Amino acid sequence: MKIKRPNTIIAPIIIAGITFGFLVSAYKFIFAQQSTQANATEEEDPLKQES
Repeated sequence: MKIKRPNTIIAPIIIAGITFGFLVSAYKFIFAQQSTQANATEEEDPLKQES
């Protein structure tokens, strides 16, 4: 009985895809919070200048 070898091509591609997706979502999460905070401070600055 032959032992079936695991697929050495598909598994690394799937692992790389999952890793890439995780890193992209973490990047978006971090920089979305920073841009939201930056937009909030930009909106407050004109109000302070008008007063």
